[in-house]
Amino acid sequence: MDNDEKKELISVINSGWFTEASKTRQFEKMFADFVGVKYACAVTSGTTALYVGLKALGIGKNDEVIVPDLTFVASPNSVEAVGAKPVLIDIERNSLNLDLKKIKQAITKRTKAIMPVDFNGRAVDIKNISELANRYNLSLIEDAAHGLGCFYGKKHVGTMSDIGIFSFSTPKIITTGQGGMIVTNNKKLYEKCKAVKDFGRKSGTKQNMRMAFDHPTIGYNFKFTEFQAAIGVAQMKKLPKRIIKKKEMFKKYHDLLCNVKGISFVKTDLNKITPWMIDFILDSKNKKNKLINHLEKNRIETRIFYPSIHKLNPYKASDKNYPNSSYISDNGLWLPSSVTLKDNEIDLVCKKIKNFINQN
Repeated sequence: MDNDEKKELISVINSGWFTEASKTRQFEKMFADFVGVKYACAVTSGTTALYVGLKALGIGKNDEVIVPDLTFVASPNSVEAVGAKPVLIDIERNSLNLDLKKIKQAITKRTKAIMPVDFNGRAVDIKNISELANRYNLSLIEDAAHGLGCFYGKKHVGTMSDIGIFSFSTPKIITTGQGGMIVTNNKKLYEKCKAVKDFGRKSGTKQNMRMAFDHPTIGYNFKFTEFQAAIGVAQMKKLPKRIIKKKEMFKKYHDLLCNVKGISFVKTDLNKITPWMIDFILDSKNKKNKLINHLEKNRIETRIFYPSIHKLNPYKASDKNYPNSSYISDNGLWLPSSVTLKDNEIDLVCKKIKNFINQN
């Protein structure tokens, strides 16, 4: 953050209006225009965005939602939160995204939706997943939390599903501290999302005090704040440069490490994908753990991949059904990925990694 965010924050303080209002509408409009949708609805987090989206789609008790086993726990948790059952399926090892064949196998009479996840910004095969969803009359809610600045063909990820969601938590390419955005081209779904996040009010009635306490449906308080929106507006103006920087960083890491024995990169088309984090896969979990320790001793932080959901206590299941997500989760590593990193710092990280590999 710099003076751009400070100026926007001061404008909110001077306005005297802190709960979501005109600055939030400005942020939503900027975001909708950037990704290319008609409607955007700001909420308190990416997790909240998933929950609100599922509620708007009518997902609830006794329903099933297909979710990849490799994702952040917020994806299945949001399904549980609406009373439905997350059905975990394995991923493709070459894309880290949902395996289309396994989606087909997982569909039952209770299946009501599919939740594709654009892992580290790599777009899911949304065309074929959409065709499958249409064939079985299923809703699509796309978790694009990692995907701002990423495209499937000429369309931004998250915009070809019934609902797409994005996250603005601190590590993301833009941040509002915490926060999330729901996007859709369906006006009815948009209005439902607005109601769910604002105590069930009908859109626009809050400003009319005669109707401010009319709640036609059940809703909650997942509203944004003008302070978050102020930061978001400033961050959106920086997004194009950050996208370029992330791509340059990924290419530099890749070029320096792609021929190192025991390290592999997931295929990433930088013309379409803006990796949220710089990631690679090692050839063993033991080597990964030793590398983490080695880098830590050299004051270089890394981040392990999310654990496969089926390994977490609330979702415990056998490894045999999830060989790909288990392998990737065990062996994947995220490297320093801040847009503030300088080239010489990336050089140093890669040098330390090469030194470790050569010694082991």
